[in-house]
Amino acid sequence: MAHKATQKEELERIDTMTILEAVAYANRLSRRLVSDDCSGEERQHGLELLRRLTERVQFLKITLDPVYSEAASAH
Repeated sequence: MAHKATQKEELERIDTMTILEAVAYANRLSRRLVSDDCSGEERQHGLELLRRLTERVQFLKITLDPVYSEAASAH
């Protein structure tokens, strides 16, 4: 349940970020998602965060690799 609370906090935090903070966060998140030690659940959560970031900062052009797409369709 703590994981769900953390996920909710991260999603809410995105709404209050400045554009520069959102861009920096997207860069860190993208690096984390391509990491070999990123679990499927973490990848799903990361994809949701990236989706929220692209809604928040509409000029962000985040291309999801096939690995991301496969992870999203698997869940």
